[in-house]
Amino acid sequence: MLASLKKTNLNKLSRIKFCCELMNYNNADHNSNNNIKEYWEKRLTDNYGLHGTGYIGLGKNYNSWMYKVRKHLVSKKLKKIGSNLSNAEILDIGSGSGFYVDIWKQLGVKSITGCDITSISVKNLKNKYPHGEFLELDISSNVIPISKQFDYITAFDVLFHVVDDDKYAKAISNIFNLLKPNGILIFSENFIHNHSARSRFQSTRSLNEIQSLIQKSGFKILERSPMFYFMNTPVDSDGVMINKLWHLIKRTASKGEAFGFVVGCILYPFEILMISTKKESPSTEMMICKKQ
Repeated sequence: MLASLKKTNLNKLSRIKFCCELMNYNNADHNSNNNIKEYWEKRLTDNYGLHGTGYIGLGKNYNSWMYKVRKHLVSKKLKKIGSNLSNAEILDIGSGSGFYVDIWKQLGVKSITGCDITSISVKNLKNKYPHGEFLELDISSNVIPISKQFDYITAFDVLFHVVDDDKYAKAISNIFNLLKPNGILIFSENFIHNHSARSRFQSTRSLNEIQSLIQKSGFKILERSPMFYFMNTPVDSDGVMINKLWHLIKRTASKGEAFGFVVGCILYPFEILMISTKKESPSTEMMICKKQ
């Protein structure tokens, strides 16, 4: 079944359209990091919370179900790979409203540092977690004002917003340097099985491109697994059925909060089943790497 979804003749323009739909992007210069920062500052100022960091066009209730899927998967994975978490020092990149910070704290880690490109997120995170450390920074910058190293680094739904390829490589290099020896990186990407596609605020890179960069940087890839299957844009498929289903989901959920709640509620058990049993998906996936 999945083979029919992962077609290598995926149309580039279709992928760009999917990426633009995914984040509801408006006009901006994709070459400007300042514009990216301004976009997220405005977006999160107007919509601070999970719907602001998630799929904003589908409302709070549908996003709530999407984040339930994320929590189920990420908590399970972190428990599986984590050892002696009570002594673990964590860096969460792109902390947003603190969703993954909460997961780490629930696992009882020793300390957690968070960072975000926006001042609104950092301000709110400092208020929410007064004993944590939160920094306003761009992980793709040439200078990262963090002197310590970490046992685990998470970067969920973040790295594909680094549009420039050189900055993307710099972000991976910075993450490698911020990890302790044998430290673990857990991140999400689209890992498409064709050529990269780019929109104003998102670059959808190929699996081969990302794997090559990760390995060149000194990481060993431990695992890649689905993060979404039905509930997010099928950027890695031009299959007719999966795309018709997605457009039906999106059209229904966008009718209002009540519709979004019902659609998410119906899809949730099927989503958990698919991401638990499939090795790949037509949508976002998670990769786990170890610093060698």
